Amino acid sequence: MRKVLALLLCFAFTGIAGATEFNFDQGIDTKEIVEGRYDYGYDYMPDVHMSRGHSRYTEDCARFTFGVNNNEIMSEKVRLYSDEYIEECWYVPVSDPGGVVNMVRRCHERRGQSWSRTVQLNIKPRILFPWEKETFNVCLKGPHMDIYFIDTAYKYHFRKITDHETLFELTPEYKKAKDPDLNGIQFIDFKYDERSERYTLKVEDIWAKEYAGEKIFFKIELRRDIPYWFDASKGEKEITFDTNGEYEISFFENELIKGRFDKDIQLLKGPKKFFLKWGFKRIGKISTDKFMKKGETPRVEK
Repeated sequence: MRKVLALLLCFAFTGIAGATEFNFDQGIDTKEIVEGRYDYGYDYMPDVHMSRGHSRYTEDCARFTFGVNNNEIMSEKVRLYSDEYIEECWYVPVSDPGGVVNMVRRCHERRGQSWSRTVQLNIKPRILFPWEKETFNVCLKGPHMDIYFIDTAYKYHFRKITDHETLFELTPEYKKAKDPDLNGIQFIDFKYDERSERYTLKVEDIWAKEYAGEKIFFKIELRRDIPYWFDASKGEKEITFDTNGEYEISFFENELIKGRFDKDIQLLKGPKKFFLKWGFKRIGKISTDKFMKKGETPRVEK
């Protein structure tokens, strides 16, 4: 009987040793025992392969704006940052209400590499008009740094010099026409003379010297201010001048190209208050011919 019991104990210890072998002389490696038992915060299948999806990069940009300066310009240094985010996906078994198990794809993002670089702009000498400014954007996205010409007065050739820092060297090639300065034409006065029944608009050109030899175009629209209703057009007028320090636009109502509802306006009762919607554009080589809307004048009563 003792021999049988000893034989059974021997088989039992042999089975345990076959499952996990411990060397008591060296101590127990608890890390090996619990390997594969991690809390990931989600249903993780150790036997399911985790696949890497696409990567995305954050973008950091700096804006550089320069005004009139006929000398070579060296901007301040700006540091930009960008991070990589990697999508990782895996499949987990999920039971539906009917008890059918489906493999469902789940994903999350983890942070990957990070980049940090300084950037500086060097602009070679060029000449701007007093009202002109130039704007550039420099962006870091992942390992790539690029420059964007947002609003410039010149066509530039650029050279990217990269070491531990990045320098963009900009050399002007030729001048480009920019939009005119909206504030280059200033309102002075708008009035109505009852005796002559004449309207007069006076404005000032603060850049007349720079635009000497070119022309300027004005468009005005006489409108009636109707309380608690839409303003109504009485008509329009267009006129062109040689560039000068001041411009005076005088007109009678019967000179205007009439609005569609002019006859209906005449029937309206109440105070007759009028104003101008007006704007201008430059005609020449210095600026583009974009029409610049100046808005509305003060009201005058007729």
